[in-house]
Amino acid sequence: MYPGPKKPSLLHLQPSHRSTIVWEVSGGDAHRSRRRNPTQARFPALHESMIPILQDLKFDGVARLSSISIDWSLIIVFVERWRPETHTSHLPVGECTITLHDVSVLLGLRIDGDVVTGSTSGVDNGWKLLIQQIFGKAPEAKDKEKNPLKGGRLLLSWLTLVCSALLVDPSEEEVIRYTQSYILQLIDGVLFTDHSGGQVHCMYIPLIQDFGRCRKLAWGAAMLAYLFRELCKSCRTGVEEIAGCLLLLQPWAWTRLPVLAPVPRSPIVENPIWGDRVGPYGIRWCCSLKFTDTTSHVVSTHRLSLDALGPTHFIWQPYSDEILANLPDFWKEGVDLWYYKGPLVCFYIVDPHLPERCMRQFGMIQVIPLDFDFSEALHDINLQGKKSKETLLLSIR
Repeated sequence: MYPGPKKPSLLHLQPSHRSTIVWEVSGGDAHRSRRRNPTQARFPALHESMIPILQDLKFDGVARLSSISIDWSLIIVFVERWRPETHTSHLPVGECTITLHDVSVLLGLRIDGDVVTGSTSGVDNGWKLLIQQIFGKAPEAKDKEKNPLKGGRLLLSWLTLVCSALLVDPSEEEVIRYTQSYILQLIDGVLFTDHSGGQVHCMYIPLIQDFGRCRKLAWGAAMLAYLFRELCKSCRTGVEEIAGCLLLLQPWAWTRLPVLAPVPRSPIVENPIWGDRVGPYGIRWCCSLKFTDTTSHVVSTHRLSLDALGPTHFIWQPYSDEILANLPDFWKEGVDLWYYKGPLVCFYIVDPHLPERCMRQFGMIQVIPLDFDFSEALHDINLQGKKSKETLLLSIR
C-alpha cells in the first residue's frame, strides 16, 4: 500500500515530509522538541496590581494557561499530520486546522487590530538604549559573565534580576515596568517560543513599551502565523525541534478530540490571585487531569488513535452558544475575521489563513476549496531576510 497522496499536484512536498519516514520505518525517527515547559515557576511572580493591565491587553488568558504541562507525544503526532501546502492537519475524518476563531475563544488574544511588525535590528546600540529607557538599566557584561544582550536577543535571566519581585505597595512606574518584564517572559516562554534558549528577541520590546499601542495589536493573529510557520518547518524530515505556541495546539486538540483528551477531575486550580474572574475557554484544562481512559506521552498510541478516528470522534463545533455565553465578550471583537482568507503577519513571517478548507468547523458544508495563490519563497523567509536552512537543504537534495 502506498501511503502518500494519489496525485502529488497538491501535496507536492510528500518526499520531504515526516510522514514518509514514519511509514517506511514503522515509527520513524524521534522528533525531539526543545522542552520549554511554560510553568509559572519560570515567570516572575504575579502581583494583583498587574491583573487589570494584563486583562486590558488581553494577555490574561495566556498567563493563566501557562501552568498547563505539554504532552510532547501529542504534539509530535499532530506535527506528522500537518501539511504545509494547505496549512491543515490531514486526519481520516478530513482536513482541520487551528483558526483565528480558536485563538480568540481558547486564549482570548486579540485577533483584530494593527499588524505585529517593526524593525528587527537595533542600529547604533539602539536595543541597549531602549532597554535602559524602559527598565532603567542597560544590559552590560560584568567581568567574564556572558553578555546578556547578544545578536539582538536579551537574556531573560538578566531581565528577571533587574525586575525583581514587586513590593506590597508598588508605585505605578514599578508596576508598569514589572508588567512589561512579565509580558516579555510570556512572549518568549509561551507565545513566540524559539530555539534560542531563554532569550527574547528585542524586536518585541518596542511593542510593549506603550500599553496604548500594545492593546491595539493583533497578537493572536501574529501568534497563529508564528505557530503555522513552526509547524511547516517541523513537519519536514531532518528537523528535530518545534517551537511556537504549543499551549494553543494542545488545548485545541483536546477540545476537538475527546479520544485523546484527559478528563478534568477537579475544579479549575489556578493562582488564587485571579479570583473568580472569568477567563477564556482554554482555562478549563487548568486543573488536575485524569488519564484513565486516554494515554499520554506515548507516540505510538496517539498515532493509532488518530488512524482509527471515525466520523463521530472529531468535534467540528466544540464551542456551543452556552459556552460562548459564559465567556467574556472579548471573543466577539473578531467575529468578522473568523472566515478571513489571506495572509497572517508576524514581523518577517507571512503565512496563509485558509478556513475554507475546514468549513465544517464553522457549521458549513465543505466544498472543494479553490486554489490559493501564495508564494512559497515568501513562506520560507527567515529573520535575516533569507531562505531558511531547511529550504536550502531541500533544494540541494
